[in-house]
Amino acid sequence: MKKFSYFLLALFFFCFGIVTPGCSKNATGEAPEVTAGTWINTDGFKLSDHKDKVVIVEFWATWCPPCRTSIPHLKTLYNEYKDKGVMLVSLSQEPADTINEFNKKAGMNWVVGAESTSGADYGVSGIPTAFIVVDGKIVWNGHPMGGLDAELKKIVDA
Repeated sequence: MKKFSYFLLALFFFCFGIVTPGCSKNATGEAPEVTAGTWINTDGFKLSDHKDKVVIVEFWATWCPPCRTSIPHLKTLYNEYKDKGVMLVSLSQEPADTINEFNKKAGMNWVVGAESTSGADYGVSGIPTAFIVVDGKIVWNGHPMGGLDAELKKIVDA
C-alpha cells in the first residue's frame, strides 16, 4: 500500500509538471535574443537593442484558449505602460499567414513574431508564458494573467 501511495504521489507531480501552463526552466538570468521568421507591426526586432526599456516577452499560439483569453489583458497592460518605456513582444511558432489573419481580428498593436523558435531558448514548457526583461536580464516569468501586472507596476513605478 505504501508503494502505491508513493507511485500516486510521483504520478501527480509528473502530470502536474507537464500540464502546468506558463512555466519555464529559465526563470532568471540573461535573456536570450528573440527571433522570428516574420515580424508583424515592425520591420524587425532585436531584444539587445532595447536594453533601456522594460520588455515583456510573451509566448503564445492562436489555437491556445488561455493565450487567446490573455490578449485583452495584455492589450490593456500595453496601452497603460507603452508610454512609460515598456515594450511587449508576442512570439508564436505558427506560420505568418495564421498570425496575420488572427492579428487582424485580435488587434494586437505591439511587436508580434511568427515562426519563432525562441521558446526553446527561454525554456518554455507551457503557454502562455511571459517574461519581464530589464537591462537584458529576466526578472520575472509566469502566466500573463498571474502576477504580471503587479510585477510590472513595481518595476515601472520604482
